[in-house]
Amino acid sequence: MTTTSAAPARIVGLPGLPRGDLLAVVMGLTTCLLPILVPGGPGNTAAADAGIVVSVVLAVLWATQAHVPVKLPYIAGVCGLLLGGALAAVVTYAPVGVGLVLVQDLLLFAWSACLALGRHNPAIVSAVTVVWCRTAAIYSGVMTIAYLMGINALTGVSAKDGVRASYTFGDPNLAGNYLVVSLFVMAACRHPRSPGVRRVAYCLVVMAIGFTGSNGAMLTLLVGLVLGVAVSRYRAQGATAGLATLAMAALIGGLIAAFVMPRVDLGEIRERAAGSVPLLRDSFGRSSNSAGERATIVREGASLFLEGDAVGFGPARTKSTLAATQAPYVKEAHNDYLATLLERGLIGAIGLLLLGIAVLVRCVRLVVGDLPQRYAELVPRPWLLAVIGPVMATAAGFYEVLHFRHLWTWLGLVAALVMAMQDQRDEAS
Repeated sequence: MTTTSAAPARIVGLPGLPRGDLLAVVMGLTTCLLPILVPGGPGNTAAADAGIVVSVVLAVLWATQAHVPVKLPYIAGVCGLLLGGALAAVVTYAPVGVGLVLVQDLLLFAWSACLALGRHNPAIVSAVTVVWCRTAAIYSGVMTIAYLMGINALTGVSAKDGVRASYTFGDPNLAGNYLVVSLFVMAACRHPRSPGVRRVAYCLVVMAIGFTGSNGAMLTLLVGLVLGVAVSRYRAQGATAGLATLAMAALIGGLIAAFVMPRVDLGEIRERAAGSVPLLRDSFGRSSNSAGERATIVREGASLFLEGDAVGFGPARTKSTLAATQAPYVKEAHNDYLATLLERGLIGAIGLLLLGIAVLVRCVRLVVGDLPQRYAELVPRPWLLAVIGPVMATAAGFYEVLHFRHLWTWLGLVAALVMAMQDQRDEAS
């Protein structure tokens, strides 16, 4: 097996910089650009996509010339999603532009596969994690100050979303999800290294999440915090402590649902929120409308699937298909599970299931296993990185997260760390 101890290929004109290290630098810069989606290019492209393309090219050159073994994590699930989408597009005579969605899927998968090369070069993991943590902290600080100062051109506040901040993401929910994921990446990597600075960074990220007014972000943050405490107790005190934490959380949730919620008039609370603080009005105050809209989308989507066939209608065609069938409420699925079934059919749904299983297995390995020393220094608490899995699975119920660039960045990091663990076991045996 070829490792990073092998002499890496060098770039012509840059005699002192191995290609593997150049790849790490480009990947770090690309990670820095992940939150910059506005202004965007044609076909929902963003500045980070240029970095992804360059990273893929450099990764292929490095792997070829340095004879680095390459594995493609998540390949079975991604093939199912791509095959289901392509078949649905052909059968339904979808517009040629639908092919761009499949190209974007393939590019994101290639990005995660390039990140997985971090199993051979810790510099890749180091560059991506450090840049991600620093970018999230600085970005949150700048956006928090801009929001408090009312600089709407920077915070993305517009009449469409009320006082909710979308920052440079173009959507408050997407912004909130990125920041929630970033919070757990920071906790897993313990970066910034100074405990005091890190606590300040945590506070800035949480404030930035709050200004998005995203109910989904707050829900996934709560899910992540509960699971984070549970897995941390498992690592420190054993399985009993971890399960006890989950049981206690479930008990508290059950008591609230059984005894508190029936005695609380949520409608009145929403009305008060709608008439009080603008941010509460545009977030919690509209939660009933948002929930009603999503329930309508699910009902219409289920009817559409039952009336159609098992092939699907083609990627990103839920809205146009609903319009063509004169559905009363025409909108995108805003749900990865429903969108995959409608747009990519049963083949795509099987692909999504395989992808979910692959992610689950890797997350479990991060929770129960130990990283090699050189990686443990970069990610001291990998079990908190694993918590992002359930966070994103929850978010997929009300967003279409499969197109989030930060999701595939996280998937690539997880794959790199898990394969590094496997390499360590193989060397020891």
